[in-house]
Amino acid sequence: MKKILAFLALGLLLGACSGKLSSSKAEDLVEESLKEKPMYGEITIYTGDALKPSSFFSEEKAKLYDKLNEDGYLKISVVEKPVLDWLGKPKEGEFEKFFSISLTDKSKDYLLETKKSYSNGAYENTMRTYTAEVDKVSDIHIIPEMNMAEAKATFVKKDKTPFFIFEEDQTEFLVKNVGFQKTEDKGWTSMRKTH
Repeated sequence: MKKILAFLALGLLLGACSGKLSSSKAEDLVEESLKEKPMYGEITIYTGDALKPSSFFSEEKAKLYDKLNEDGYLKISVVEKPVLDWLGKPKEGEFEKFFSISLTDKSKDYLLETKKSYSNGAYENTMRTYTAEVDKVSDIHIIPEMNMAEAKATFVKKDKTPFFIFEEDQTEFLVKNVGFQKTEDKGWTSMRKTH
């Protein structure tokens, strides 16, 4: 009888412990999800043959574009086009300045996606600025009735690219809320979303 009670007590103890989500277990789950789908810092670089600078970026951002041009990640040239009258005919002696901006081969390693912009002839290029790696998971709040948990994950910004200069947040760390779900067959799993 004592053996049966001892066995039941051990079973209850192990069952109670399996519902816990420790910080180290949560970190392992987030790391695992990052291996499946890495998390990147992202910014948009506009490219095209006839871009009006004031339409796409501020004077401050224009300086950052110039820096990437100097470093060989962008190719920028000035293009003059005639000013058109209301009939669409060029006005004599009147020209407007535009920029022709393109990505170089040197920058293609950091390109995540390219899509047409809302503006005619322009493209929005999503560029990787860093790769996030989990540093720690804290403030775990378990919601037993939903078999879920929420926590704060601190990520380190690693492998910064030349495009990191566009990041508004120039700090070394990034904090995001992450979710976890408990299933009967797998136990705790990460519900981390990339955006």
